[in-house]
Amino acid sequence: MAYRIIETCIGCTACVKRCPTDAISGDRKALHIISPDLCIDCGACGPVCPVDAILDQYGNVQRLLKKTERPIAFVYEQSCTGCEKCVERCPFEALEMVPVNDPASFLGIVSVIEKNCTGCRECEKACPYDAIFIYRKDQVPDWLKNSRVERAA
Repeated sequence: MAYRIIETCIGCTACVKRCPTDAISGDRKALHIISPDLCIDCGACGPVCPVDAILDQYGNVQRLLKKTERPIAFVYEQSCTGCEKCVERCPFEALEMVPVNDPASFLGIVSVIEKNCTGCRECEKACPYDAIFIYRKDQVPDWLKNSRVERAA
């Protein structure tokens, strides 16, 4: 079930710019709409709406979040095999492969490009190894913060 925009929308277009599937349309300064056929329920639009005009599938308002509150991907590097399924699935080009010193990880590991990540969960869904998790920056568990693998020089 798709997200939807309510009448308080001011047509600022922030959600349009954030939507990875071009599911949101509308004229500037006019009520926007979300196409249920294109919406992937990623939630990327809600955190950038300045007037809290976006509702999730349960009717809950998706409020504007401060940058530190916004969800972002974190890689549990010990579980990452470098299969690149998450990189292929990311609609925001927020993931990249980086080389590592461990010869067992011949493909490298995934690294997050924070400025591009919206926390949409597409990478988390795509990962077959439970190596990617979505958290707010201020709520990341210690086991995930400390999961560093030695990277190649």
